[in-house]
Amino acid sequence: MTHKVWITIGLIAAALTLPASAADTVEITGTVTDRRGNPVPRCDVIFNPTAFIGDDSFYFKCDEQGRYRAEVPAGHYNSLYSLDLPEYAKTQLEFWGWNLTLDQDEVIDIAYDTIEVYSLSVWASNGGSQSLFASFRPMHLASALSPKFYRKQADGQDLAIFDIAPKLNAGALQATVDGQTVRLKNYFWSYEEIGQCGDNAKQNPALRPDEPCYMPMIIAQFERPKLAPGKHQFRLRVQDQNSGEIGEGLTHFVSNAAGLGF
Repeated sequence: MTHKVWITIGLIAAALTLPASAADTVEITGTVTDRRGNPVPRCDVIFNPTAFIGDDSFYFKCDEQGRYRAEVPAGHYNSLYSLDLPEYAKTQLEFWGWNLTLDQDEVIDIAYDTIEVYSLSVWASNGGSQSLFASFRPMHLASALSPKFYRKQADGQDLAIFDIAPKLNAGALQATVDGQTVRLKNYFWSYEEIGQCGDNAKQNPALRPDEPCYMPMIIAQFERPKLAPGKHQFRLRVQDQNSGEIGEGLTHFVSNAAGLGF
């Protein structure tokens, strides 16, 4: 979790070069708020065209009212994220947007707290049901400060688990498509391989440094609304059932006239 941030500033500080031709740019605006809806002043919003963080990333600041305005080259973006850098991993984690097609001016409002909705992907059931599926890895600051390490049998495999997930129930996942609420049908826990356990094994003798570690991830099924052809925005809010703390993420997807063909 923390390894992401400390490489960020050195790369993006030199990368802020706005494009010369306005015809090739889009304007992304929005407001950054906390879980209570209060503006977050002086936050950072970073757009990443080709990678997680790269030399081509674009960096912008929020004003005192949490508002930002970003003029960036039109095109596809691997991700955007927003955070209050001095408070990262102390009082909050970041907001993420994934797989974004920024081909026109757009409003992307942002909310973050202590839960991170990481690597959010959305796709349709193109045959069996009128459903959208979302996969993501939820990570919680309180859990990250006291991570759990254990072994779990999953589909006949003995997995080494590194667990910093929040505590969730059915009401903890709330999603919208283009601002319209979509009903959660169900969700399931799975496990994402994240690399070798390495130093994590020092915290639990049951783990081996050279074996793969897994983190809990979620696959959720939502009711698919009637969709016009073209681009849509899927937004997900995750809330910890014990603390009420939240995290949000969003992604873009494209449908045909039947609501399929992502």
